[in-house]
Amino acid sequence: MQAYQLVRKDAPQTSKDAAHKIANNLSERRQFVLDLIKKAGIEGTTVKQLCRENPETPFSTISARPSELEKLGLIFYNGDTREGARVMRASQYKETIEQLELEL
Repeated sequence: MQAYQLVRKDAPQTSKDAAHKIANNLSERRQFVLDLIKKAGIEGTTVKQLCRENPETPFSTISARPSELEKLGLIFYNGDTREGARVMRASQYKETIEQLELEL
């Protein structure tokens, strides 16, 4: 999300400054979660697993990011589940997963 999307055009400068700070924080959180998903490799991971493996990170920080990352085309869901949760993978594994499915 861009800072200009978080604030009115006629907002005071303090609001604009706050919007920039929030936008940068969201980008950092997205990157953090994306790095965790990439680390999971081709096996993928779930929000439940990420939360369990990162107890110091608030649930909302992790759980809100996958939909953002999916919209950006950085992760994908292949339809499989684990522990009742959808498995997500970094987009770099999409072709490999599709090839494996064709071989089956």
